[in-house]
Amino acid sequence: MRLLLISFLSFFAITVSLGEDVVRDETLDSSIENDRTISPIKERSPAHTNSRNSSFVSYKIDSSKNGYGAFLETTSPLAYSYDANGDGENAGWVAVYRQFGTIDETAGFLGVAQSDPYGEEWYVESRINTTYPENQTYTLANPGLPTPDGAPGARYPSAVISSYQNKATAVWNEYTLATYGGGETGGVPMYSYDFFPLGENSNFSAIQHINEGCINLNLAQGEVCDPPDLWQANVQLVDGSDGMARLLAMYTSWATGEGYSKYMIRSLNVTNGYISVDSPEYVQQDSLDSDDQGNCLWYECGGYTGTPDFHINPDGIGYMGMTSFSADSDLEPPYSHTLFFKRTEDYGETWSAEGGLKNSGYYYLSDQELMELHDSLLTLWSLNPDEYPNKPWYPWAVDSEGNVVGDTINFSDDSSDFFYTDYFFMHYEYDIMTDHDGGLHFAAFSYPYLCKDFNGGCDDSDGDGIADSVYSDVRFPGAGMYHYYNANPVEQPNNWTATFIEDFSEAMSADWPATGPMTLYTEPYFYFVPNIRPSYEEGSQVLWYASTNMSRASYNADSTLYIPSDIDVYMSKSVDNGRTWAEAENVTNTAGGPDNPQVEYGHHLANIGSDYEIGLFYQMPNFNVETYPPAVGYYDYLNYVYVGKYENDLESLSTIKGNEQDILPSNFVLKQNYPNPFNPITKISYGIDKASDVKLSLYDVRGGFVESLINKRVGAGNHDFMLDASHLSSGVYFYTMTVDNVSQTRKLILMK
Repeated sequence: MRLLLISFLSFFAITVSLGEDVVRDETLDSSIENDRTISPIKERSPAHTNSRNSSFVSYKIDSSKNGYGAFLETTSPLAYSYDANGDGENAGWVAVYRQFGTIDETAGFLGVAQSDPYGEEWYVESRINTTYPENQTYTLANPGLPTPDGAPGARYPSAVISSYQNKATAVWNEYTLATYGGGETGGVPMYSYDFFPLGENSNFSAIQHINEGCINLNLAQGEVCDPPDLWQANVQLVDGSDGMARLLAMYTSWATGEGYSKYMIRSLNVTNGYISVDSPEYVQQDSLDSDDQGNCLWYECGGYTGTPDFHINPDGIGYMGMTSFSADSDLEPPYSHTLFFKRTEDYGETWSAEGGLKNSGYYYLSDQELMELHDSLLTLWSLNPDEYPNKPWYPWAVDSEGNVVGDTINFSDDSSDFFYTDYFFMHYEYDIMTDHDGGLHFAAFSYPYLCKDFNGGCDDSDGDGIADSVYSDVRFPGAGMYHYYNANPVEQPNNWTATFIEDFSEAMSADWPATGPMTLYTEPYFYFVPNIRPSYEEGSQVLWYASTNMSRASYNADSTLYIPSDIDVYMSKSVDNGRTWAEAENVTNTAGGPDNPQVEYGHHLANIGSDYEIGLFYQMPNFNVETYPPAVGYYDYLNYVYVGKYENDLESLSTIKGNEQDILPSNFVLKQNYPNPFNPITKISYGIDKASDVKLSLYDVRGGFVESLINKRVGAGNHDFMLDASHLSSGVYFYTMTVDNVSQTRKLILMK
């Protein structure tokens, strides 16, 4: 039985245009010219000229006692089911999160919210984790679960759903007592699924163990799960091109001596939500990974290694990777902190085990390739400083009038200048994605190294391609989110491209306070994490991006440092497989007051989007309600849970001899009207791949026919119909288009 229906008015709806820019202040000196040979541009990415309309509407679906549930980038709290069967029944959203009970109860309740494809009405199921698989039960009067406080202990929840089967599923781990069998740190993975299809009616299954090694333990004899202490899952449900749904979950083990090992749990079968799981398999370990001589692969046996991420496409091809220094990076290439990855072609059953770094199966983005990519971008920006006013330039850059504008950086306590080099640091915040064709996409926070023009510091006497004296800093322009792509990185390791998505130098250089609402729990770069996701549509090259970023700040008293006052979510779209990206837009854009800012964080894109929209999960703390005083970060307050939908109609354009050429749709496409809601005029766009008889009809909310909008022969291509509803009453309507006996329906809202 569904316990609660939430149907809020939208919290906000924002429409922004491609040309909208965030105001940036130039802070670098640009007065010195330096001789440098201009290298060829490896991937010259032109600026986007495509126009677009976009909108973002967000709904508060519930509350959480704290914000830790969605803090880590590894979780995936929002999943989308598209209409895979074409019957109109299998589309919608599911969100899973730690749920607020009462101020005195645990923060470990688990909530699940579901919605229709429009994301406007959310149906919430509460406290689904109050009875464990062995029938231990929690009530307020009798908290009888095997946890430290006897209450539910949900941690790191994720949402998954198969578009083939349409059963909302929650995957998480419980924080239990060691005597329950989870191990010393008590990490026990579990899941529950809805018996009903996605929508209003709900009945969640009894909780199941997802770690097969936790079933049928003899606790009296001290048996523990095999493996024990599994936490922080990275979960994906893949709808395979063979018609099978597969659950893949990579957990971190916190067991003593394991050193954060990674175990992959794969399903043997997924049937109407029920998951039959195989035994967990060890797949990666930062401190125990070794070469064929038994030596550590990573620097200091994993001291500079990021958290592994993985993503697998419907054909079973995928990548698992992380950034790191190799063990011998002080002595031999790769010298860079770079991307290392393994490849699978069988849905994660096996991963590459030979080739790459010391024949370990880990391939990597080489020093030469990494520096060529960044050098190409810096060269592009330096050759066109008027087109890239907020990007770093080489010292020889000149503007359109011939004036030298190249960047140098000078510190007041040093008489020598610092210059940009093509050597960048690839940081620990990143996201991996595999596209429909098996290409590897990697979005990562990266920042430039500078050399000091003093006693030959900018020279390269050892010939490794890196200046002899380099300095790194996250505060300089050029520090931000980069998109790296290779269609076949194993067989073509020198075929990478790179694109700059969003600048983060101002957020990194801000003076983040130690107290008050804007206090960060840790360094700012752990908050600003890139998300990239694909469109599910066949043959699509659409990619979606999201990250939080500092959106408002003011100078301090002596105008030397930014004082941040807000964080918002920024989103972008690519229609050419990441080669170019639209300007990142502030979609939440909530200012608040200086003592009570409206901060959005804990952002997670849905697992997939369409070509024109994608969902976004995020949290917003209520700074008036401390749930863990004294609060030291956003997580110690009551947090509101939001889900939003970002729509963007940017379409792929190709250029032939300077003229824009429309790309014909590959099939019949009916798009969502824009704007929506509207008053009284809205645009309905559609595309057909061949000349056809087209019927477009309007119906009221009860399904009654209202009027015919189109009934004629229409040529192949993309078309727009402008609906003037000034003669209609406010309310919800549906428009249905039929082309060659195929019909598609969407909802529109008239608000007068």
